[in-house]
Amino acid sequence: MRNEKRSFTRLILHAEAILLKDDLIFEGEVQNLSLQGAFVTTGWPLRLYDLVMLTVDKTLACQIKAKVVRVTDMGMGLEFEKNLLEGDDQRSHA
Repeated sequence: MRNEKRSFTRLILHAEAILLKDDLIFEGEVQNLSLQGAFVTTGWPLRLYDLVMLTVDKTLACQIKAKVVRVTDMGMGLEFEKNLLEGDDQRSHA
């Protein structure tokens, strides 16, 4: 049994994801989401520590800065620059 070390519970969520890295756009799906991060699947996994702007489309309609902190065969773990409850200086709402 795996020992969870997360500060916040992850919610299962299947929503369209758009990742923007530099001038490149990657489409995928958010598999789960917490206040501090998300797990995203895409056909083009990014590299560890890549910085991206994540847009969760049609569900939360928001953008948030994130860093790739885990890469697996199934997808990527993203850590948000600030948690979802912190100020709007990093997010824009559609």
